[in-house]
Amino acid sequence: MSGSGFVAPDKVLGAHYYNLLSTGSLDGAAIVTVLSGLGWGLGYFGMPHILVRYMSIRSKKEMKRSQKIGIAWTFMILLMATIVGIVARGYLGDELILTGKTSTAFIHLVRGVFPAVLAGILLSAILAASMSTADSQLLASSSAFSSDIYKPIRKKASDKEIMWAGRFVVAFICVVAFLIAWLGNKSIMDLVGNAWGAFGAAFGPTILLSLYWKRFNYAGAICGIVSGFLVDIGWAMACGTMIINPDKAVLTGTLSGLYEIIPGFFVSLLVCVVVTLCTAKPDKEVEEMFDRAVRMTEEEDAE
Repeated sequence: MSGSGFVAPDKVLGAHYYNLLSTGSLDGAAIVTVLSGLGWGLGYFGMPHILVRYMSIRSKKEMKRSQKIGIAWTFMILLMATIVGIVARGYLGDELILTGKTSTAFIHLVRGVFPAVLAGILLSAILAASMSTADSQLLASSSAFSSDIYKPIRKKASDKEIMWAGRFVVAFICVVAFLIAWLGNKSIMDLVGNAWGAFGAAFGPTILLSLYWKRFNYAGAICGIVSGFLVDIGWAMACGTMIINPDKAVLTGTLSGLYEIIPGFFVSLLVCVVVTLCTAKPDKEVEEMFDRAVRMTEEEDAE
């Protein structure tokens, strides 16, 4: 970009592009932007393709190592994504936003900068990341349906029948995903944001309370999952549009534009607590299972 052959865009960066406050001052739009960015962190508690990896860990020793690797890897991903965004904005200018290239900034940047062979290798990373997430989501969906829904209904179902039920769910999800991609008019970022918000708001509070609150019961979990999902979807439809271009934000003093996972998550958390306290305690067997898990954790800590 600093070479003689590069033609810089007419307008590259907004007035407050490098400011942590999107409008340059601590007003409503800046606060909403910061909260929406931080809200993405809440989604990790409810992501099936992330939680399923923790469920497969054999001991707490591996858990500690996984925490370090996971946090370091996530930090690196977010840092590199930020750098790619900043460089792409400088390389493409307003074209990045006006032509809707925000979701494909990495592709345009790589194709414009690197030789064809190296560009192909770098672009294959996109396919690898998509496959990594997709197969985990499909596996989690298939297992959840066949084990938690189909098997309780068909108690005498054979293993082969359950296997085919899981395969049917995978095929059905693939068809729905294809139709969304074909007929939808949203960007990749919008779709990812909606899915991330719905999962995080629905399952996040339930997962956290299940791990740390012995009193938490079935009724609270169900009501929390349903309320979090409904509030997340409702907020997204009503006023939850993300601020893609903070330079042009006009959200001073309003909550319009706040990422929907924030109200969804905290409403779900509140509903979980209230419904649990208003209903009966969980069975003694559940409490004993909780105590047993706590003792195992304390014993591993002592070792």
